[in-house]
Amino acid sequence: MAAPNPRSRPKGPPPSSDPDRGDEHIREAGYSYLPKFITAAEGAALVSYFASLHPIWENRYADKRRRGGSGRLTRPVYWLGAWQFAALGYYAEPNHLENRCVRAEPLPTVMTDILERLRPELGLHGEDALPNTCLINYYGRVGKSEGKPPVDYARLRMHRDAEPGAVVMFSVGQPAQFEFVLPDATEPKHSQWVRNRSVVILSGPEYKDTLYHRVTRVRYGQDPVLTSKLEAFEVRRISVSFRHVPDAYIHDLADLSEDARAIATPYVEQLAAHSAHFQRQLEG
Repeated sequence: MAAPNPRSRPKGPPPSSDPDRGDEHIREAGYSYLPKFITAAEGAALVSYFASLHPIWENRYADKRRRGGSGRLTRPVYWLGAWQFAALGYYAEPNHLENRCVRAEPLPTVMTDILERLRPELGLHGEDALPNTCLINYYGRVGKSEGKPPVDYARLRMHRDAEPGAVVMFSVGQPAQFEFVLPDATEPKHSQWVRNRSVVILSGPEYKDTLYHRVTRVRYGQDPVLTSKLEAFEVRRISVSFRHVPDAYIHDLADLSEDARAIATPYVEQLAAHSAHFQRQLEG
């Protein structure tokens, strides 16, 4: 199904007090926003699929003593295609490629169908091949425990994606205010509400290399209802970011270096409790 014809946003950032509503198509050099590109049926299939997974919390650093704490990611995650362990620092630096990725479960058909339909749009971003890996981010609230109030992890801190090539993002759930900003700026250069069943594509030197992006607000809503296998975790929004990992850097767990295997194995053990694929990875 072809996407509707986009309407380009006027040049220059929208006023920070009135971000783009997120209901019109945008196509700029390095940035595409496609609202409702994911059909209602596909959205329902994705919601069901996300609910069936068992996401895990990862530590960003292999050494928990680094930077004054464990460095736990601010949301539970699940990788498909290749698990790019945060503790192994995949693409943390340009040469951080070897011994970083463990072969993961394949993308479900609903995802590959959407990506295939995106092929013409990806061509405008200079991409010939479809992504072969994705990170599923579960954003939401951790419930009360031991007298502590709930903690909301629905927002996303300012960061850049280091991997080369375009990044494709599916958004499912409550609307999020997505901002692009220079690291020393007080106001965003671009502020955009990203709505349920929308797709964002980033590429090029401005949106990938110069500007940082973040999620500063998430609106509450009732549709769709998102759930997960996590206890005491209220899912508000799920973002799926797709990338391409060269096949040469995707390994079975047994083929990682001894140090990398020691770091990755406890996570694979968590995953293996609910995944036949990762059980086979443990068995070598």
